[in-house]
Amino acid sequence: MHERNSDTPYISTEDAMSFWVEMETAVGAALDENGEITIVAPFDVERLFDFTITLNSKRPKRTDFEARIKSKRWLEIWPKLVVNA
Repeated sequence: MHERNSDTPYISTEDAMSFWVEMETAVGAALDENGEITIVAPFDVERLFDFTITLNSKRPKRTDFEARIKSKRWLEIWPKLVVNA
């Protein structure tokens, strides 16, 4: 993905997620070696409760951001969602 996006090679999953188009969707979960859930969220999880969707400054192409909002129908599904670009 880093080559497709013209980024330097990612050093970890969290680093790769920090390049996602919108900040709120950069959240992942995995099981660690003890079977415990580990959350990976380079922009923290509090954003998930703010009813916002925010363009990541590492991805300044607003057209990609707007296309994702439209294709995912986020404003139809969550009409109170605030777009931060």
